[in-house]
Amino acid sequence: MDRSMSKGPSCAMDAQLGVADILKQALCLPFKNKKLMLPVLLVSILPSSLLSMGHYVSMYPLLVSFIIKLYLLKKEDPSTPQFFDTVIGIKADAEDFLHVYKFFVVISYVLNLLSTLLVVLASAMAYSAKESAVDDLLARIKGAWKGLLVTRIYFTLLCIGYTVLSVSLIAVLMLNAEGSRAWIAMTTVLGISARLLYVYLAMVWTVGLVISVLEDGSCGLEALSRAGEIVKARRRQGFAIAIILLLVDGVLTGGYGFGVNKAHHPRMGLIVINVVLLLKMFSLMVYTVFYYECKKSHGSKVEMAGDLHKYTRVKTSPSVDEALP
Repeated sequence: MDRSMSKGPSCAMDAQLGVADILKQALCLPFKNKKLMLPVLLVSILPSSLLSMGHYVSMYPLLVSFIIKLYLLKKEDPSTPQFFDTVIGIKADAEDFLHVYKFFVVISYVLNLLSTLLVVLASAMAYSAKESAVDDLLARIKGAWKGLLVTRIYFTLLCIGYTVLSVSLIAVLMLNAEGSRAWIAMTTVLGISARLLYVYLAMVWTVGLVISVLEDGSCGLEALSRAGEIVKARRRQGFAIAIILLLVDGVLTGGYGFGVNKAHHPRMGLIVINVVLLLKMFSLMVYTVFYYECKKSHGSKVEMAGDLHKYTRVKTSPSVDEALP
């Protein structure tokens, strides 16, 4: 192993990292243990990429057929047999569309869960400077997937609940605005605040997913609650990281829409999908590094030669954020 590379993790573990340093550290993780990280990245990208292609190939013809039948329905006389045949065809297309959609949603959820598990475990092994192989990773999956599944379900329910609540509240305010500029301005401010709060909460909950993978016996609401506790001392830093990742994702998805409209080339969509998948995996690497940094803020450090979940207490001075309510 290169001497400069071997010093990297040690230096990173001794001092608290800033936002830019955390992003750099996460970006360097694949190079610290190529034999482990590269197969993990490949296994995480390839199935999701193939699923995206299958989703497009399966859903697009059904959607086109559904739209064509709706168009033909307007031209048919309701008293003719052709009208009823078209209605039956529309119903059949809608049912097929829903069945295919539900299938891809379930498979996508499973692949996302597996990708999260693999990337977080591999990132933790690389970050702790352990010489680990794929066999070590597979051995850890058996004991970690159940906790991640439970936490992921709570994560999804909380996201749905928050979205429904915030959208409903904003919709009620908009209906009562009646053209009032003050109401519209207040609703706009509330919408922006709700979005920013969601970004912060999603960051905390993502750290909760990391905790459910790396800490034995911590899952579900316990892991999400624990994430809020360990992030508290560095919440500003975590929020800044979440905003940066959100902006990068916005640039990629916006560039995808612009590129498709300009180029009309299906390959470009596949390329951008793979880039977005890489960004999601990079985000998990970032939050794994951020998790360890939060642990250091609470007076813990990772033992370089020990187990991933093993920490030793060290004295640390309280940070500015830690003194905040």
